[in-house]
Amino acid sequence: MVVKAKLEGHVFDLDALVELFREGEPKVAKEEDGYYLASSELDGLMDDGGPLVEAATRLLQKVTGIARILDSSFRPVTMPGTFVEDSGDGGRRRQHVAGALTAELRIKASFVASGVVSTSDGRPPEPEPSPAPPEGPLFIQLAASHPDVAEALEILGKSSISLNWVDLYKLYEIVRSNVGGEKALKQWASSADLSAFTASANRPDVSGSEARHARSTGARLPKRTMNLAEGEAFIRRLIETWWNSLVSQSED
Repeated sequence: MVVKAKLEGHVFDLDALVELFREGEPKVAKEEDGYYLASSELDGLMDDGGPLVEAATRLLQKVTGIARILDSSFRPVTMPGTFVEDSGDGGRRRQHVAGALTAELRIKASFVASGVVSTSDGRPPEPEPSPAPPEGPLFIQLAASHPDVAEALEILGKSSISLNWVDLYKLYEIVRSNVGGEKALKQWASSADLSAFTASANRPDVSGSEARHARSTGARLPKRTMNLAEGEAFIRRLIETWWNSLVSQSED
């Protein structure tokens, strides 16, 4: 019996999850009546509402955290509390626990070429190679074996549209500790970027009331600072590089 949790949100974000988790464990798929998140972690819990919701919430948190890093335009989706159990032979059982929906208007442009494409000699082009496996499940597995990655996903999986300076600095500290200090981080980020990020996160004379501290120290302000969006983009790049480094280490 496969148990799935229904997802609600903007189609751009739901489609992003399908792309990142289109196969493997967990999996997000678009069905006739909406988008669903399926995982073996939910199997057997259909008749136990509390643990079912808790397991699905934890899973969505991980999925959200990974999507936030791999897709800069991603915004968290929600679970309305609808669960479906597929028997595999066409049977389907539905249960509703609880939930809430949000809506937001967003526009995304895409361009599709029309007509038949051919090579210069008139022959049809060679078929494109099969797409690479989605990255989402790979990083779910990484979190299962690396507590620091799991801790980072707890922060990244927040339901807020964007993270704040406190969130971003915690993520920075997790990565810094894992790799062995700020000196080790310089293999992935310049001293100027690190200085701009830490000053912007900490100092109220840069980030106002959103800064981590209420008073600035006497240290000289760096030549360059970051706004919150720039800080989030910096941390996103740093974490993705860190994750890929851990994956490479596990393959050696």
